[in-house]
Amino acid sequence: MATHVHALKLSRFVVPAGLVLQGPDRLPKRLLFGTRQARVFMIAEDAWVALKAGQIGALSQTATEELARAEVLVPAHEDEVKTVVDRNRAAISSNDELYQVIQPTASCQLACSYCGQEHHAQSLSTADQSSFIARVREKIAGGEYRRLRVGWFGGEPLSGLQVLRSMSVRLQECARESGCSYSSKIVTNGVALTESVAKELVDEHRVQEIEVTLDGLAADHDCRRPTKSGGPSFDRIMANLEALASRSDLDVHVTVRCNVDKSNADGVSLLIEKIATLGSRLSFYVAPVHSWGNDAHLNALSPEDFGAREIEWLTQMISLGMNPRLLPTVRPIVCMAVQPDAELIDAYGNVFNCTEVSYVPKYQETFTIRAAGGEKDDSRWRILGSFNDKILAGKYPCSECAMLPVCGGRCPKQWAEGVAPCPSAKFNIGDRLRLFHAMQVRSAESA
Repeated sequence: MATHVHALKLSRFVVPAGLVLQGPDRLPKRLLFGTRQARVFMIAEDAWVALKAGQIGALSQTATEELARAEVLVPAHEDEVKTVVDRNRAAISSNDELYQVIQPTASCQLACSYCGQEHHAQSLSTADQSSFIARVREKIAGGEYRRLRVGWFGGEPLSGLQVLRSMSVRLQECARESGCSYSSKIVTNGVALTESVAKELVDEHRVQEIEVTLDGLAADHDCRRPTKSGGPSFDRIMANLEALASRSDLDVHVTVRCNVDKSNADGVSLLIEKIATLGSRLSFYVAPVHSWGNDAHLNALSPEDFGAREIEWLTQMISLGMNPRLLPTVRPIVCMAVQPDAELIDAYGNVFNCTEVSYVPKYQETFTIRAAGGEKDDSRWRILGSFNDKILAGKYPCSECAMLPVCGGRCPKQWAEGVAPCPSAKFNIGDRLRLFHAMQVRSAESA
């Protein structure tokens, strides 16, 4: 194809990393991450200097065409933010997966120090279960959706196992009736994730992903995530994870998440060492503690400090044979909040379009989009659901950020609260790119 260089410009959605010496000439090359397609490039440093100066003609025709295909170079008059937001809207409109989140109970065995939820012995009633099932059946009956995906959240969802069992059977039946595929995931504290329960979840309830939280080894975890009576929880959870990791007969992906702030950051490396011994069936990632209708964020690491430490943790994971995700992918649908048919139902029958707001008194009035037994309130849905419109209007700084295509804006709820929820990759993408490049070089040399 012939590309007219005067009709092109350097995309605003390009992140440069540091210099590397590559190839027989050992001349400096610049690593680039084009976030519109989440692709990595390496170009000569003098070519990068020319690109930044708008001198597109300094590149060869071949290089120009390659960068244009990757949207590192884009039409000179393109409104790139509008292009990205329009793609996000199109992805939402054409999405054939209906995602529904269920909180079977408001109870939890743990009293985590940073949790903003209020826990009570409340289970989703039979009437509210039936109303929810009827809404799901109505949504998928028209044939717009080809996949039904369910998330089991809490409180602690395994404390409401009887509700999960009842609803799982009916939801799978709904999917079969409408010719939809069915899958589910569960986010659990792991206390009740025994071998028999894990097998039931996978074999009978079609759970394909299990996520368990550990905030370090016992010394850190038990201080942050004790039982309601103040007792330890680490040993029981770790025993369950070890048993699950050894079960090659269960087709399930298991992820361990570590919630990190100033009080446990120094212990993350020890936890990584432990997780690495459990084998390749378990993956691991760290997440910064954030506000949950409380002051938990006041003990958080600064984004820069978290980003620097995360590079150390990623490097350690690679050295131990783990396979962490280094680079983000394009994220046109940021979360359930922007999907009109997605909903979360809590144990009281209230419905939300966010997984972060139920059981938090501060959020009830603002974010409840359907009170138990009531009709959907579209105006409340739009508080979070109109997130892409707000980005396009420049309400949030996302419209000025090169990471927008791969982060999607991150968290509509936190932006609505006035808190910037930018992903850690924004603060360490250069180091991530260099680490990614080093792994590629090492792989090529060992091939």
